[in-house]
Amino acid sequence: MTALTLADLCDLVVDCKNRTPPEAAPGEEITGFAIGTPNIIDGRIRLSDAKPVSSETFSTWTARAVPKAGDIVLTREAPVGRVGRVEQGMNLCLGQRTMLLRPNEQRSDSRFLHYFLLSPAVQELLHSQASGSTVAHLRVAQVRDLRIPLVPGVAEQRQIGSVLGALDDKIAVNERIASTADSMCDLIFQSHAQRHTCVSMSQLLQPILGGTPDRKEESYWDGSVPWASAKDVVNATAGVLMSTEEHITEAATQDSRAKELRPGSVVLTARGTVGAVARMAMSAAINQSCYAFEPGRVPSAVLFHMVRSASKSMLGMAHGTVFSTVNMKTFDHVEIPDLPADVLESLDGELTSLHQLIESHLRESRQLATLRDTLLPQLMSGRLRVKVAEKIVEDAT
Repeated sequence: MTALTLADLCDLVVDCKNRTPPEAAPGEEITGFAIGTPNIIDGRIRLSDAKPVSSETFSTWTARAVPKAGDIVLTREAPVGRVGRVEQGMNLCLGQRTMLLRPNEQRSDSRFLHYFLLSPAVQELLHSQASGSTVAHLRVAQVRDLRIPLVPGVAEQRQIGSVLGALDDKIAVNERIASTADSMCDLIFQSHAQRHTCVSMSQLLQPILGGTPDRKEESYWDGSVPWASAKDVVNATAGVLMSTEEHITEAATQDSRAKELRPGSVVLTARGTVGAVARMAMSAAINQSCYAFEPGRVPSAVLFHMVRSASKSMLGMAHGTVFSTVNMKTFDHVEIPDLPADVLESLDGELTSLHQLIESHLRESRQLATLRDTLLPQLMSGRLRVKVAEKIVEDAT
């Protein structure tokens, strides 16, 4: 193993334009997608919320380098250290706060470098180098000159990348299955909804606004109750909220508006990124950038698709000078189908079976991600032999 700088492993380490690429105008031919820090989640580049761009924009934003399969995208600000790998077929231009790294094929394996940058040791290095009085950020030179831990030769890198990549490949398959089943559920719901008259949301559903416990009160934080923000809802795969970045205590749920909601409740983002919808796979509280709807007369599975279908109408009603927002009055003007009790019951049964399929695949993916994150530092340090890791991965997939 040899000590190197990050630039020694890459043919290219370049910054991207310090602004956001403009979205393609209606009628313009779409050449690719613009991504920034919000599109890099859990070590992957997700294009579901990426902005389409025109050929002119694409050419302008890729003047320094056109991202190609195997390249690595690293965020250098807000937050520092998110990492995603460009996959085959992705036509990307990178927005502000991102950098492009191109692995040197003679010295580094693309998949290995991706996992290497995600490893706790390198993440700690990146964050230790970040500076800034208001927002921590990395300069390009800091990334190029980053003194990295010892790395194995390229042949062993490929083995490690292949082992960990098998887990990510399975996770990707699971997510595609979940997304396909989710789309089927939307179609099933719409086929029933269009047969019935509509009423305002406020006639059928009772919105619940969340809250944030006092940040200065330590006894309110790092407890056992998941506490969902708009970011958690936006990042939910196939509309299923299975985890949150932050947790609060039972005391916080009693002393603030962040009340614990039961599983099956549906969350709608009402501020910032308006209109994202997710259903809770567990009991959780929410912050004040979200509204929740608990199952009642409308059962959980139907409730989710009902709120999601209504969210598209809300986008045209959102208002605000700094943030787009939705308030309680909005629900008086958004309509949802008024389904009879027998239709609600039969439709909920049909949707629930697909929801269970979605959640089973997503839970397996969470287990595989945990295994990947457990194997990663052991393989990087040499404490675990590749052959042993291959057997562990084979048994898991």
